[in-house]
Amino acid sequence: MTIDTGGQTSVAVAVSGGADSMALTHMLVASGVSQIYALTFDHGLRLESSTEARQVGQWLSGIAPLTHHILTWGGDKPHTRILEKARQARYDAMGAFCEAHGLSSLYVAHHQDDQAETVLMRLAKGSGLDGLCGMSSEMDVGGLMIKRPLLNTPKSELLDYCARFNIPYVQDPSNQNENFLRPRLRAAQSILAEEGLTAKRLSLTAKRLARAREALDIMTDQFISDHVLGFQAGTSLLTIDLQALRAVPEEIALRVMMRALSCFRPDEDYAPRLERTEELTRDILSGMFKGATLGGCLFACGGKDQALLILRKEHRN
Repeated sequence: MTIDTGGQTSVAVAVSGGADSMALTHMLVASGVSQIYALTFDHGLRLESSTEARQVGQWLSGIAPLTHHILTWGGDKPHTRILEKARQARYDAMGAFCEAHGLSSLYVAHHQDDQAETVLMRLAKGSGLDGLCGMSSEMDVGGLMIKRPLLNTPKSELLDYCARFNIPYVQDPSNQNENFLRPRLRAAQSILAEEGLTAKRLSLTAKRLARAREALDIMTDQFISDHVLGFQAGTSLLTIDLQALRAVPEEIALRVMMRALSCFRPDEDYAPRLERTEELTRDILSGMFKGATLGGCLFACGGKDQALLILRKEHRN
């Protein structure tokens, strides 16, 4: 297996020390990149995490053109949504490191089995089409490109890779901790596979849904270009042609509403729940809409119901 870095000379890679990230790191070394920053994030959630982070550094020491860096999570640790908040802290720290070192790409070792678990997790939480697309192979996060070149690679192949090249790796006990959803889903995958719901099939489904999402996004972009005024990040007022909105399929109208809400608070981590945005969209399309609030915004009809006005509540006069 080889990694195409697109001619980049310096990249960063997230290295937990597990088989997946150790394999990816060695693949990047073999790709001929002239400088690799291997980043290990010490969450401090387990007593042995610091020792494991240093162990990763020892395994990678002396491998040109690689330098190893340990990033830490300071302050008090959360008691709820631990994995979610730890993940955000990890990406924040690695993003800051990449910015400080002028790096535009961060490689992470999510693989096909991870993709399948992500789809199952989002299905269990009632996600819409976008969520069921799973993880993207490339994602721009504030100018940093997160790259996942192993999304089509099964975990078994990465373990074989490590065995073939005598690559050491650690086992994270949190991956078997059934207090968390991912390990519980992982434990159930053998049963699902017997019914045909394999990691490969779930990953393929995610790809097909991503293809459908791309088409819907193009239609949404065109609607916004033709029928929405004031569409820009940080706007205080949006005006949407209400008749045009009521003429398109509900899915496109929903996407327009979601995009509109993101305009007002582009830096917010959490948008209103999908169910609430769906309810609001249905009300607006019903023809009997009188007004509503959602996500810190006021929605109202204007111009004899010819326009839908959306504004920040604090900007209402």
